[in-house]
Amino acid sequence: MKKKEKYSVCILIIILLLIDQITKIIAIKQGWMIRKTDTNGNGQYILTSIIIVLVIIRYIFNNNSFIKIYTRIILSFGISGGIGNLIDRIWNKSVILFINFNNIELNISYIYILIAWIGMAVILTKDSVKFLQDKKNKRNDKKNEDNSK
Repeated sequence: MKKKEKYSVCILIIILLLIDQITKIIAIKQGWMIRKTDTNGNGQYILTSIIIVLVIIRYIFNNNSFIKIYTRIILSFGISGGIGNLIDRIWNKSVILFINFNNIELNISYIYILIAWIGMAVILTKDSVKFLQDKKNKRNDKKNEDNSK
């Protein structure tokens, strides 16, 4: 991974995290907060979140050239969402929810995580289709080569 890409990904994570935290502060101060999540099992959520965030961070900052920048960017959303809710769980003992969309309560962190899931599904689908197409092309090339002999 190029140094410029590392800085760009770090800056993106920081900006997304700041947006998340600022919106939660505004929601609390303006009285928009719908509710805080249940605190039962908070320790498990904290530990699980830390492990998942660290694994994803290690993956996206890996120097392997096969990891494309768009994959790193999409996973940055997941990291930002995970850290945002982790901060809530540590400091507030629960996750602050202030967006209500068709009776689904969420926050900006959840939206980031959703973007990461959808983005990774698109990337994996696109890569799988390309892989299958390449495999089919190789098979056709081999058939053509065999027929020309």
